[in-house]
Amino acid sequence: MRRLASHIILTALLTAVLSLRAGAQDSYLDRIEWLPGEMVIGVDSADGSRTAVLDMVLRWKDRPWAAPQHTVCIVPVLYGQDSTMAFSFAPIYIDGRIRSKALEREAVLDRRQVHREEGCFVVKVGRKAPLAVRYTESLPYNAAMLDGYVVLYETVHGCADCLEGTDSLRLADVLPRYVPDWAAPGFMQSPDGDNKSRERRHRADLKFKVNLSGIDPAYGDNAEALEGIVESIHTAMNDSIYTVRAVRFMGYASPEGPERFNTALSARRAASLADHIRSMDTSLPDSLFIVEGGAEDWDGFFAAVAGHSALAGNETVARVMALLTDSNRDSCERILRADHRLYNVLRTDILPPLRRTEYVIEYDIRNFTPEEAERLWREHPQWLSINEFYSVAQLYGEDDPRYVEVLLAAAHTYPADVAATHNAAMALHRAGMTTEAVSLLSGRYEPGLLNTLGIIYAGEEMFPEARAAFNMAAASGYADAQTNLEQLDRVEEQL
Repeated sequence: MRRLASHIILTALLTAVLSLRAGAQDSYLDRIEWLPGEMVIGVDSADGSRTAVLDMVLRWKDRPWAAPQHTVCIVPVLYGQDSTMAFSFAPIYIDGRIRSKALEREAVLDRRQVHREEGCFVVKVGRKAPLAVRYTESLPYNAAMLDGYVVLYETVHGCADCLEGTDSLRLADVLPRYVPDWAAPGFMQSPDGDNKSRERRHRADLKFKVNLSGIDPAYGDNAEALEGIVESIHTAMNDSIYTVRAVRFMGYASPEGPERFNTALSARRAASLADHIRSMDTSLPDSLFIVEGGAEDWDGFFAAVAGHSALAGNETVARVMALLTDSNRDSCERILRADHRLYNVLRTDILPPLRRTEYVIEYDIRNFTPEEAERLWREHPQWLSINEFYSVAQLYGEDDPRYVEVLLAAAHTYPADVAATHNAAMALHRAGMTTEAVSLLSGRYEPGLLNTLGIIYAGEEMFPEARAAFNMAAASGYADAQTNLEQLDRVEEQL
């Protein structure tokens, strides 16, 4: 009934305001100072529902007075931001002396209060009336009220209820939508943003005689393999882009036979290769060469078995994988050897490729100016440091579509760098490419990136997804995510 009556009163008021010229008589709106407080979202103590509470003080500028025959009705109306939805509060009545007595008589005779909505607010006039009164009313809260404003609509009736004047006053903007201040690092700088160190890993396809470490260039295709190694080192050293720092040689053995023998043999083969390369080209400085110890390649063994159609899921191999430690490799090798059918396949298909020598060329790439990097980032992104990508992005500026492309290229070139991924995701989001931003962050569980994902979800008003991402990041102790959960609470309080 309250809301229906409010609608009827509001409709009548608007009709009256439109039908009469405003300001036909002195407005009572002008005689009162309307002092609104901050409009808040409250909670109804009876049922726990949320309410919009309008709290204001009405203070007479001169004295509490109304013309004797006047009845003044003032209705506070809250409009939503787009003005298409209106919510009317309880009306305020001001009755002149004669009009007040007439209403009292009507109430006694008719046992009712005519033309008055239940719960209306009556302002007293006269010598004993207070100069200021407080008006506090509430309505069921609706999210459409956010960023709204309150208008006071006035109608003045004289004797015989004839309409004598109307007026309106825009009172105040109310219920500003909460704008969250998401805790985020902004544009993140990468700790390794200037790193230009690279390496290239090569397999040395050399043939060694059984249990021997010496290199025989005439054995198999060794001569061609050795020339290829020297050529790859020279190519790297003579390239104007690279500065070679070291060439590391490593030997690997297959897990068959005693581990101590295998590791020693693989180490000797790595040292033998390094010595032979030195002898082939004495122009290469000795300081360039580093020989590392040998090792049985169990990781390579398990990977090769998993990729073998006949051996994938083999129970014996699975048992060995579960048992293997640094101290029991020989006993694990004996378990494999005891399964004769399995071991016959291992000896022919799996173990031979694991016996190898590898070398890694370590080098630095020279630094590039922003203009040089701008020419390189599409065709040779691997040559650029993260900060060089950023220098190109700054050349373009955020309004250039290539800005996002460059940051995305940096993220793809350095997928393990949290800062690069964060920057690309936020740039995509700001450019309206939210689906692409979420896709870039999919499967990433670093706390900083979960926090980024939560911010992006919140920006799309996907609040359950945002909360889940923030919760995961906060569970890892990420302080920004905990702050953002509090921000999200404040946002959702208004929905």
